[in-house]
Amino acid sequence: MGLAVFALIVTAVVALSVRVRLRNQRQRDLVLFRHWEQVQEWRGATSGAELIQVYRVYQEARSGTKAIILWLETGHQQDAWFRGNWPEPGSVALVHGSTGWGPHNRNPDVFYIEPHQIVAMLSPDALAAVERHQRRQLKRAG
Repeated sequence: MGLAVFALIVTAVVALSVRVRLRNQRQRDLVLFRHWEQVQEWRGATSGAELIQVYRVYQEARSGTKAIILWLETGHQQDAWFRGNWPEPGSVALVHGSTGWGPHNRNPDVFYIEPHQIVAMLSPDALAAVERHQRRQLKRAG
């Protein structure tokens, strides 16, 4: 009898923990979805700003970060220099910037981003959270 009660209690605790974790994830997903919507509004209102994702960081220095970015609109990858900023891989940003010569790798197509040219930055888990939230919304609607 004692073992059965213990197993029942463990099962209940695990089920409750999973439920709390899922509820917390849903709440975080909603917050990130709202941030994503806000960034989309800013994108429409900010001339020349585009969405990028930090695909890979390949060097961090005291003065900034060298990374490969992915343009979300086109899927094009490009070398980038974030002066005075240290984004995490997977971060999504709404940015302005300019393309120029990269002396560190002799690349004529490096995208330079100054600190004041970052309109918004979303955490690395933002896109996955937006997708989860949208899937839940579609499931509820249909």
